[in-house]
Amino acid sequence: MLMQQKTTVVRRVLMATVMAFFSMVGATSFAYKTPVEVPALQSRYAAFTPMIGVAKAGKRIVAVGIHGHIVFSDDEGKTWTQAKDVPVSVDLLSVSFVNDKLGWVTGHGGVVLNTTDGGNTWTKQLDGKMSAEFTTKYFESKTGADVTPDFERAARQAKALVDEMNTQTLLTISFQNEKMGYVGGTFNRLFRTDDGGKTWAPLMDRTKNPKELHFYDIAFNSTATYLTGEQGIVWRIDTAKNEFTALQTPYNGTLFGLILDGSNILVYGMRGSLLRSADEGKTWERINLGTNAGISGGVVLGDGRIAIANQAGSLMISSDHGKTFQPMKTEKPMSYFGILAIADNKVVLIGSEGVRVETLK
Repeated sequence: MLMQQKTTVVRRVLMATVMAFFSMVGATSFAYKTPVEVPALQSRYAAFTPMIGVAKAGKRIVAVGIHGHIVFSDDEGKTWTQAKDVPVSVDLLSVSFVNDKLGWVTGHGGVVLNTTDGGNTWTKQLDGKMSAEFTTKYFESKTGADVTPDFERAARQAKALVDEMNTQTLLTISFQNEKMGYVGGTFNRLFRTDDGGKTWAPLMDRTKNPKELHFYDIAFNSTATYLTGEQGIVWRIDTAKNEFTALQTPYNGTLFGLILDGSNILVYGMRGSLLRSADEGKTWERINLGTNAGISGGVVLGDGRIAIANQAGSLMISSDHGKTFQPMKTEKPMSYFGILAIADNKVVLIGSEGVRVETLK
């Protein structure tokens, strides 16, 4: 009985001590911070963690991946350095550079990061909360002829995001020059900037995307801008109407990306799906690769060949502008998430085990 009484007293004393501690330091000291607010941690193994996006900044290679990791190499992948100043620890998915200094990255939490020193340091230009607020204001400011069914749908989505305090992942970013670029993502999120990312204009009412499908990739050529997304749809900008029109392919699954090869367009995605068009997307032909592995990256090499990589760790090469492909053996295969050409016979492959440079024999 005495022991029970002592135990009860001890418990009460401990509880009182804990409560006094929390009262003294205040609840704000323990406020939760999201990965959008927490800088990326430094890790000696950053280049060996999953990498999802890769680009060239002049001669430098820059790769981005999970937990806000950004790494770069100035010696064609022999050694890698982690960027020290990355203000977020969300997973980063896509990277775009227009020269050796100026680049952008995007990813989860609706973030857009910018660098002006080739990827050494980064600043946040945008996040999901910011984009939700200015998107809502944009739609509230429009009246009259601007209020089309597409406009009303996009306005409802924008308001719902604010009401639910939700953000949408931005899956892809691509800049055409130092000022103009696009960023796109889940559930029809699409923005354009004409001032290098200082301000962004919502385009969700100009996409002809009533089902609010995801956008996975953006690419330019001399005549058009293209998007790929879900349900086998490719969008092409109609400059006269300033809107993206949908082009249906013979495939009804997800298309992760596209390759622009002169007048040819190749789009790729799940279940080994690869489609080719020689007439700006009016007609398409399926390219049989003999595999069901999802294709996760593609690039035109310096000598005109086309290389594609898939999630099963296979690399394939075409010498006839994408009509046929042959397998190419790599030194250390992994599940690939992307590919970048750095020479006629060299590519950077990113994936589940980080970054690797392969010489094409």
